[in-house]
Amino acid sequence: MRLHHRPALFFLLTVLCTLTLQESLTFAGDPRFNRHALKGFEAFHVKVERLAPEIEQDGLSALSIQKDVETQLRSAGIKTVPEKESFDIPGNPYLYVNSHVLKLHASKEYVYSINLSFNQNVYSVREPKIILGAGSWSSANVIGITGSLTKIRTSIKNQVDIFIEAYRFANPGD
Repeated sequence: MRLHHRPALFFLLTVLCTLTLQESLTFAGDPRFNRHALKGFEAFHVKVERLAPEIEQDGLSALSIQKDVETQLRSAGIKTVPEKESFDIPGNPYLYVNSHVLKLHASKEYVYSINLSFNQNVYSVREPKIILGAGSWSSANVIGITGSLTKIRTSIKNQVDIFIEAYRFANPGD
């Protein structure tokens, strides 16, 4: 096997192992079981993990994802605030969007995984010390291969739709 194919092969093997493990972790990532953690938040910040410069050069950036997510949330009647304002909200809540994208140069496709989690400051029952940004809600991971960055944006949108449904369930009057 040629040396330049090994990183892509390693990543694909990692994705397959993750898919195998995901089957056993579905309950932990199922948003139906942790929707109550979203109750009472009137606003929060959206934080998007940076993407590799190569992916941004191809046209998908953390800033474009952040704008997409914030627009989608506002359209659903959910208020988002800048990061600085979120520090004034009890629990310092934020929706974290993590999209890991790897470009496969040989096939000109992208391997990606997407995960959303709602994070907030929480206290341990056993030892009441603050734990910053603990995940209290998360969507199931989405993993795929595509030749289109638009497909990745659509996958992110679909995950945000799942979050919106969970948020509305927890906050029916909002």
